[in-house]
Amino acid sequence: MALNERTTWTIYVLRSVFSIRLANGGYFVTLCSLLALFMAESMHLHYGRLAPGELKERVDNMGYATFAILIATLDFGVVVIRVVGIFALCGSSWLATCLIFVCISPTIIVPLLIYLVKSFRPRTRQPTIEQGEEGVAEQK
Repeated sequence: MALNERTTWTIYVLRSVFSIRLANGGYFVTLCSLLALFMAESMHLHYGRLAPGELKERVDNMGYATFAILIATLDFGVVVIRVVGIFALCGSSWLATCLIFVCISPTIIVPLLIYLVKSFRPRTRQPTIEQGEEGVAEQK
């Protein structure tokens, strides 16, 4: 069931590329999305209607790694088509690069913020040499 949902989502995303009017370089994006859409539709038709047992048998015959690469190719195609679409829409490559970095910034900034918050938390004071054993007893 998850395979059908995943390929259906990929097909919807790739079809949405056709609704975007691209100012520059639209033919390349259209051809890339048509190729990826063809791959997604054929995988959906070929594997989507199989019963779970039949699908497992075909995956065993093909190999798990090969099937995983085949499925991952569709997701990679979605990412590549979106990036190429951003470059086609922008007038300059500098602006497109900045937009792509802004799009991926949450995956970089959120872990960085979590690290900074954890590193600046107030820590418990360790006893100094002058306090000696009395400072250790007071903290306990």
